[in-house]
Amino acid sequence: MNAPSHQRGMALLTVLLLVVSITVVAGAMLASQKIVIRRSALVFTQDQMQADIQTGTVLAQTLIRADSELNQTDSATDAWAQPINDYPLGEHRIGVQIRDESSRFNINNLYHDGQADTAALAVLERLLQQLDIDPELATVILDYQDPDSQVHNDSADEQAIYQAASSTGSVNSMITNQSFAHITELQSLPMMDDASFARLQPFISAVPYYVPININTASPELLAALVAGGEPSALMTLMQPATRPVFESVDMLWSQPLFVGVNDENKKALASLLSVESSAFMVLINVREAGSRDANTRQRFATVLLAKQKPAQQGAGINGAGTNASDERARVVSVVSQRLWAFRPLF
Repeated sequence: MNAPSHQRGMALLTVLLLVVSITVVAGAMLASQKIVIRRSALVFTQDQMQADIQTGTVLAQTLIRADSELNQTDSATDAWAQPINDYPLGEHRIGVQIRDESSRFNINNLYHDGQADTAALAVLERLLQQLDIDPELATVILDYQDPDSQVHNDSADEQAIYQAASSTGSVNSMITNQSFAHITELQSLPMMDDASFARLQPFISAVPYYVPININTASPELLAALVAGGEPSALMTLMQPATRPVFESVDMLWSQPLFVGVNDENKKALASLLSVESSAFMVLINVREAGSRDANTRQRFATVLLAKQKPAQQGAGINGAGTNASDERARVVSVVSQRLWAFRPLF
């Protein structure tokens, strides 16, 4: 009688063990499935945000391209320069801001086409002087771009001179003898402290190609730096947003009181550095969950550098034969680079 009871007890225990094992396995599978679902949702959300960033980029490109078809100048009155309201797209909201990089001094203009640009160097020196920053910093910025190992217009060794001048006693070799990827790299240079960088930052950019200054969007400080002894205060009235004129050509600038004394030699030296049209734009795109104002709302930021250039002429005859007015107005707006940020960048 005891043997069957013992067997029944063993069978019951086996069943219980199986039930427990199945429950544990099912629980583990359910937890794993939840992780997979959560991961898939996060990946989908990130992919959707990336797609939304692309949408914001296309919007900025469209605005800039459409404006170029209307006129051959860029100014604060253009469509791309107006505030853009955030707009919903699915479960997200997209914010787009466009900044004209041609309104600033491109520090990479100091060295291009295999040589130093002395006209650009002089402009930067005067801009630094206006901002109470040692103008010798302009030469330091140039030396960190040019491929030689000597101080500009001097036979001294760059490494020895700048290592001695550095507050840390070392020179950041990562940015030596190459163009700047971002203006924050200036903070590694000798003679550049945090206060000086904060004053300089609103007036400079670091675009990886040559960018003329757009005289229609440049600040009074930058325009005054075009000539020796220029004072920004002399341009304040002219530069008021409500009354600021839109220059159709660079020649119109020379008729302004501050610039009437500029001689032909200096005008020629500055010719390639000035324009009435912008060729570089920085776009800040913010994608966030719609309908939530929580500080912890998932969001993503991106900065996109756009280039606006004339399309390459194909099949044009001698002296441009075969082109027409629409060809001259046409502009290509392309993405140069994109950078994702986990936080809102300085813009």
